[in-house]
Formats: sequence, structure tokens, C-alpha cells
Amino acid sequence: MATYINKSACKKAILSMAENRAHKFTRVGADVFEHLDSIIVNAMRGLVHSHPSIGKTIMMGSRKRKNEEESENM
Repeated sequence: MATYINKSACKKAILSMAENRAHKFTRVGADVFEHLDSIIVNAMRGLVHSHPSIGKTIMMGSRKRKNEEESENM
């Protein structure tokens, strides 16, 4: 299965976020990357499933943005 995350960038970010902890972490387990990857896949599936079947581009908040633009032009 393809992975959708950059493991070295994720590792760097996770260890950077953990710098202020009492215990200094130096490694990130492989299961963390699998977990993050599954979260990304589920988020992508949800985005595609919840998007209206119109147009050719999947966008975030496309309906809201379109309604705001229409109300500004009136």
C-alpha cells in the first residue's frame, strides 16, 4: 500500500514537538507512521465522500465561498 506521509518530515516534526517533555525522545516507532497514514487516508475518503458531485475540482468550503462571493456581488 502506498504511504501518503513523508516519514522523515513527520519524524522531525514529532521529535521537535516532544523537545519540551521531561523525557527526551530520540526515536519514532514505525507504528506511528502507519497510524498517521491511516488518519490521512480516512480524511481523504471523508473529503471525497462529503463533497458534492459537481464540478471537476475538490475544494474545501467551496459552497460557502461561492455563497459569500455571490452575496458580495449583489
